[in-house]
Amino acid sequence: MQPPADPERPIEVTLLSRAGNAAVVHLPGRAFPGVNLQGDSLSVLRTQLAGAAGTLRETPGDAAALDELDDVVRELNALLAYYERVLARHGLRRPY
Repeated sequence: MQPPADPERPIEVTLLSRAGNAAVVHLPGRAFPGVNLQGDSLSVLRTQLAGAAGTLRETPGDAAALDELDDVVRELNALLAYYERVLARHGLRRPY
């Protein structure tokens, strides 16, 4: 992916939907919309994944770590379902 010539320059994006800590936005020049996730939510997901991975390295099969991974998967599934609903509502095809 090529970064814009001036990544610090403000640009106008098309906001397709905003819900909770996420928004579906369409950046100029991109074929498909993307998901904007609040930084704190992104950090929480990363922390959950890193913690579970570390635990499973030390204690394979640890039930609490597997539950943590299941929680992250549920969050990502909900985010993906939201993305797909927004695309369908706007008559856009999925990029996958």
